[in-house]
Amino acid sequence: MKKQIPILILLILALSVCCACAQTDSGQVAAPSSTASTAQETPDEPCTQATVPPSTAQDAADERIAEHSVAAIQQRGTLCVALQSGNSKMSYRVPEGIPEYAERAGEPSGYVPSLCRQIAEDLGVTLEFVFYDVAEEQIDAAENDQADISANVWSITEERLERYTMTENILVTGIEGDEVFLRADPENPSRPLIDSEETLATARIAAVRATVQVNNTRLQYPEAEVITYADNDAVLEALQSGEADAAVFTTFDKAFADILVQAILDRQICQCDYDIVNPEIKGVGFILMKGNNDLCEYINGQLTQYRNSGLLQELNDESESEAKAMGII
Repeated sequence: MKKQIPILILLILALSVCCACAQTDSGQVAAPSSTASTAQETPDEPCTQATVPPSTAQDAADERIAEHSVAAIQQRGTLCVALQSGNSKMSYRVPEGIPEYAERAGEPSGYVPSLCRQIAEDLGVTLEFVFYDVAEEQIDAAENDQADISANVWSITEERLERYTMTENILVTGIEGDEVFLRADPENPSRPLIDSEETLATARIAAVRATVQVNNTRLQYPEAEVITYADNDAVLEALQSGEADAAVFTTFDKAFADILVQAILDRQICQCDYDIVNPEIKGVGFILMKGNNDLCEYINGQLTQYRNSGLLQELNDESESEAKAMGII
């Protein structure tokens, strides 16, 4: 009997330890787990669950946005702006060989660069342009940390607002439709291959990839096959070669306009009365990283001041006058 007492005491102590480990910090008995438990590498470790650190994804996103805030831009002293490398009537390089503008030859000019210079001046920083050949790459530059602003006449659409943060309308004029060009009939070059808008609505229409013209064409002609290309030159080549029946171009300069005129004179393409336009578009703006409300609100505030003071109209008129003098438009 004496030998059994120590054994009973040991059993009681072991059972007490197991009961203690089955309780939580609050004293409540823990519910049994539905999954198999894993062996503990350290037997002396307390019977409590490890705290899981919160996700840092949002923190990382906030840090990226903060790098392009007004304060960050002023601290580093540079406003980085993504700009297209090609010429359009709103943004172009000053041509060589014009004595009046010799000192500015090769520099970005036009309404969009002028507006960016004004914003940088008001921020008290220098302006740095980063050039892109492809519209799709330029439009994503702000999102990809390659620029603070993607500066172009980007139409403000619901689709874009879901992905990016956009400024308010930067223009002093309204939105105009984009002219549709048609392929000439090879058997009768004086006439277009498409003879009605009903046919156009189901045709192959070429446009520049990642531009508003693509979106608007799909909205206006949902049954059409919209074929996208890298730039205006590729769109025109597709129209001339017969890869497309019709085409709509993104903004272009006088040099490309002259190419279109020559293609018309050569009876390769035809003009028509059809326009591509989205009536829901409320203007055009600059693109920023999604969530960069700080910089966006600053630019919108400046735009309001420029508009009310007449500065926006002055920039528009001066840019248009210079573009005509340089032969851009």
